[in-house]
Amino acid sequence: MPTTAGAPDLPGALAETTALAARFPGQIDVLTGEQATRQAVLDRLPTARWTHFACHGTASLTDPSQSQLLLADQPLTVLDLTRRHLHHAQLAFLSACETARPSAQLTDEAIHLASAFQLAGYRHVIATLWPINDITAVEVAGSIYAALADGTAPAAAVHQTVRNLRDYLPRAPSVWASHLHTGA
Repeated sequence: MPTTAGAPDLPGALAETTALAARFPGQIDVLTGEQATRQAVLDRLPTARWTHFACHGTASLTDPSQSQLLLADQPLTVLDLTRRHLHHAQLAFLSACETARPSAQLTDEAIHLASAFQLAGYRHVIATLWPINDITAVEVAGSIYAALADGTAPAAAVHQTVRNLRDYLPRAPSVWASHLHTGA
């Protein structure tokens, strides 16, 4: 979603999509802009082993089940995802803000978008704890997918990427510490 009504533009979303299509030619089914409706996304999830969201995300700190990814028409919520049973799901990459942010009231309960993707069936979820920079999101996604294409496991790909960013920007943990992997 490079453009979302009522939210700042994300030019990095288009850059992420373009890079994915170049890295995995003929294997990418892209929904962008007005095509990325809630229903279109829900219809595609059952056949997608990997899914990548480059959009705005918001965590509801008072009602975590209403945390959402902003799409063209309606948001995709935690509740939408937990009602799915995706048998072929392997990796969900949530390149959006706050996709693993826990509730302010229930910090010991992991109800957020990342856990919802896991409940839906994704074995590996890459998510963020707080708002992320659009340019950094493109770099992180590119580095992680390069490692995945070389056969690196998802958790190791995230770890390697975060360590590289930490080495480059040791005094800026807000840039590199947000990304995490959950799963088996």
